[in-house]
Amino acid sequence: MNEQPLSETPHSVVLSRQTKIVLGILTILATLILLLATDLMARAYLGAKGAPQYSLVWQSSDKQGKKETVVDRRLSQGLNVLDPQLGYARPAGGPTSEPAWRRPGFRTSGDETSGAALRLVVLGGSTSDPYYESDWGAWSETLFTRLNEGPTGPAVVYNGAVSGYSTNQELLKLIRDVPALAPDVVVSLSGVNDLNFSHSLREHPMVSPYQLVMLRTLAGKGHQPPRFMPNLLAAMRSGGEKDTQLAVTAGSSYEMTDAEMWRRNVELMNAASAQMGARFHVFLQPAMGIEPGYMPTDSEAELYAAMLSSKPDYAEKAAAFYTAARRHCEKLMYCTDISDVFAGKTGLYHDPRHPNHQGNKLIGDTVFETLFALDSSPALAESALGQTPEQ
Repeated sequence: MNEQPLSETPHSVVLSRQTKIVLGILTILATLILLLATDLMARAYLGAKGAPQYSLVWQSSDKQGKKETVVDRRLSQGLNVLDPQLGYARPAGGPTSEPAWRRPGFRTSGDETSGAALRLVVLGGSTSDPYYESDWGAWSETLFTRLNEGPTGPAVVYNGAVSGYSTNQELLKLIRDVPALAPDVVVSLSGVNDLNFSHSLREHPMVSPYQLVMLRTLAGKGHQPPRFMPNLLAAMRSGGEKDTQLAVTAGSSYEMTDAEMWRRNVELMNAASAQMGARFHVFLQPAMGIEPGYMPTDSEAELYAAMLSSKPDYAEKAAAFYTAARRHCEKLMYCTDISDVFAGKTGLYHDPRHPNHQGNKLIGDTVFETLFALDSSPALAESALGQTPEQ
């Protein structure tokens, strides 16, 4: 009589399934350990070569988030043109294709082909940037109007101000781009963007953060690490040859305060202007919370309070900068402190750092009245436009 095979009991089926699950888990763990060990050895190999090393097994891109934020902010402002010296610039033609934007980097007011008696260049940041004329006005247009209506006769104003530029970028732009304009006068409205090195690297103030990010991005192009097993794949890609990834330098580092940087730059701008036969004058600009005696509206006070909530140390650092900058300005024949130009007034700000249309008109009038003697001949007011710092 043939014996029948014993059938599996429910208990043995459960054990078989549990065994398979355990074996599967062990296999996964062994695989992960093998991958980790392999990428770790590859990482050591890259380190021995002096090549960049990456996270083990998986390279996250989260580290780029802050850098992308810096770039995205500039791109959202229409600053989508890379500039090797300045970091970024406005696109050719500005926001419109009107003839006023025919010169790259400058908005031209007036007919420069008519043999105008006076050629004036404006440098600065967003307060002076003609790109924002519809948002908060352009004091340079008030200046242009006053020049052509007043005793100075016909004039051409070249506005080269760009949002985010500190006096570091102003100086570089003055040296590189302004000589071609053959100006008679160069004017800078500055201060806020130099405060606390907010638009430059503290130890490398001539370099903007945006500029360094873009240079590092370009230098690393084609050498971006793979996401999975980045060290192993980078080691395989190198083929054992010396790494050829480009490096980026910001030059020698040095230490100075933000106000010292501002003074150094305006002194160099004065010297550069004199070298090209132009007179230079810098105006220390107003900002909410800086000028004594200004009476903010309720909405302005709310905006300022909101800014302080996100930047708790802003008021302290702004006060320190302006206190020192005012002292420097007093010693320079070619500097006028207009940080208190709104004293006793109200409703002149678009936001805590930018005057509105009325505020910019007042700035334009003040600049004109400072630079030119209203009751004199068309000549520049010699007492207002010096070229030599007080010794």
